Amino acid sequence: MPILESKADRSAIRRILLATGLGAIFGFQSWRLAKYGFAVSFPWYGPVWILLSHVCLGFSVGVTAGSTCWWKRGFVLGLVFSIPSALGALALGLRWAPYGVAAITVGLVVGLLIALIADALFPRTRASTDQHSRGRLLGTGSAKSEKCSAKTIWQRLAEGKACLEHLDAERACRGDSGFGKATEDRIVWGELLDFELQDIDEQVSRICQAAADACGPRSRMSNNSPKSSSP
Repeated sequence: MPILESKADRSAIRRILLATGLGAIFGFQSWRLAKYGFAVSFPWYGPVWILLSHVCLGFSVGVTAGSTCWWKRGFVLGLVFSIPSALGALALGLRWAPYGVAAITVGLVVGLLIALIADALFPRTRASTDQHSRGRLLGTGSAKSEKCSAKTIWQRLAEGKACLEHLDAERACRGDSGFGKATEDRIVWGELLDFELQDIDEQVSRICQAAADACGPRSRMSNNSPKSSSP
């Protein structure tokens, strides 16, 4: 179900935040390298441009996770976001070598490092789930996928039931009625919330399907109707 699947993929948000934060850190270090390592005098917008370009680089690397392997994303995006910095160095009257080459090299290294760290800490493991979501949106979901989804829900409910039974037994053994109350509430309310979201998603799907069925025949009739002749 799309709503539950997006809820389960919290690692994507963490990956984007991590990559964006790494971009800000590397951008600050790149500015320090240009100022103190190469002794370049910037106008007021120079440090802002370096920082924003690296932040956008990190955000792009985090958003595009899963589209291709990490080194391809890091190399391509690092090159894309470093070329404007190299052109900016040339606009300031600096020589192509070493300033332009250094800007592109730093961009490539930063892009590769951000992609490597982000994918290593938060790997994207939902390729099959996203594929199933696209299939359902296009109306091509198979019965096998639905059986797998039902099996997953049944397994989750069985695990929750076993955990609640273990808490009841532990309460009886300890004689403490409040033992594990927070865990019990989390399990029960979590399952109730999942069922409510599932019901909302099914209602939205039925409404969309009904709207599509109602608009389809009408549009075909309007396309096939003869045009009124002018007097």
